[in-house]
Amino acid sequence: MNRVGGICCMAALSMFTASAQTTSTSKHFSAAAQRFQDKLNFLERNAQAKPVQRRSTQINADEVNAWFREGGYKLPQGVEKVVFHSRADTIQADSTVDFDAVKQGKRNLNPLLSIFSGVHEVQVTAAASAQNGQGHVAIESVSIDGVGVPHLALEMFVKRYITPKYPNVGLDNLFQMPDRIDSATVGNDNALLTQR
Repeated sequence: MNRVGGICCMAALSMFTASAQTTSTSKHFSAAAQRFQDKLNFLERNAQAKPVQRRSTQINADEVNAWFREGGYKLPQGVEKVVFHSRADTIQADSTVDFDAVKQGKRNLNPLLSIFSGVHEVQVTAAASAQNGQGHVAIESVSIDGVGVPHLALEMFVKRYITPKYPNVGLDNLFQMPDRIDSATVGNDNALLTQR
């Protein structure tokens, strides 16, 4: 089942507007998580309707965070938790990542990649938007335990450990929006999705 709210798997940047699979549609959620699930269900139903209701759906960070916290989406291996915030055109994901689990025992002697080991707090900031049914997420910065990760090291990590598992995930991502979502505008701890 196609869903709104996915994950940029390299460092747990989830995106309000990327497609994702939920772990279950019969979970018992808190009120906030249930509001998000209801919005996902509406977007999916509306995408199948003829004609589609041309209306906007606002999703809020508190709903998304509750949904992820309560298991609405199975996080990728090694990502232990994720919390989202946003401001105009920018999404920030704070997560706890076990890089050894992400790497699944693959070793690399490159010293640039040595920062990607153990369990750490990771913050990812990305520019995010969608127009004309095309989503765009571009990673702007990544920090591990408050220290910025050099872009070259990040590119190497993504190429070595993320792209082989998730071929469509990188530092600059263009993708078709799910559920006939035409546009997405990211604001202060919310995103406005419009179907067409």
